[in-house]
Amino acid sequence: MKRAQRTLYPGDPSEVEPRRTLDTPPIRTVSGAGDLKQWLAGGWHDLVRAPAVLLHGLLAAAVGALILFLSWEEPAISVIVIFGFLLLGPLLAVGVNEMARRLEQGGSTRFSTGLGAIGELGAAVWFYAASLIILFALWAGMVWQWIGVLTYGDLAPPASVGEVLSAMLASPQGIVSLLGFVAATVVFALAVFAISVVTLPAMLDRQRGMMDAVATSLKVLKANPGVLFLWGLLITALFAVSVLTGFIALIVIFPWLGLSMWHAYRALVGWSERSSTSERHPAHG
Repeated sequence: MKRAQRTLYPGDPSEVEPRRTLDTPPIRTVSGAGDLKQWLAGGWHDLVRAPAVLLHGLLAAAVGALILFLSWEEPAISVIVIFGFLLLGPLLAVGVNEMARRLEQGGSTRFSTGLGAIGELGAAVWFYAASLIILFALWAGMVWQWIGVLTYGDLAPPASVGEVLSAMLASPQGIVSLLGFVAATVVFALAVFAISVVTLPAMLDRQRGMMDAVATSLKVLKANPGVLFLWGLLITALFAVSVLTGFIALIVIFPWLGLSMWHAYRALVGWSERSSTSERHPAHG
């Protein structure tokens, strides 16, 4: 955030109350699916240069496998938590994005936990995390109650996925409820995606607060809705592949997407006078 100040007239000692304006950089538009290919190619190149980043993928895969193990006998709960894991994934990618920034500047390819980047961002990253967690908690609470009412007629614990689907498809009302649930979930996912497209890279790169970074993400999405819709679908599809492999594929997919996210940010967000850390310190070596 930055302040814009005015005076009533030249030389007036009084001053109009300062107003706050968002500090967002210029936004670029991209052409199409070919840009996604470039982002993924750039991310893969970084992955090959710094294979130590696979440790982040290993950690993410371990978390996913633990979720499956703990909720194996409650498939409906598994679906809810795994969906939340997808939404909160950007929070786990701090270390990967920090590695991408370091590689761009010609720095070390050694493993980075991301703790230094978290400390560097300070309260901004915690506010961002809290925002995503609150949104997910609201959605999960809605789903929990909705499934319980649908399958048991009261606020009972959600049944298995099979029972839920049977209840949905047993009547026209159930089908309408299913369509409404899917629509609500899509709207929720799009809202989370909109405030997350380039938020983390923007915070890391430009050293700005959460509101400025979220505003940048919203502007990026507004300028490139079609391409970023495909990007979101691609992320979801790759995450689905990870789930189907018991999260084994996530060992590679997670850092690959995290590194590619940085290249997407570079393609979508332009330079401004309030330049990014990478632009102030260009790559070398």
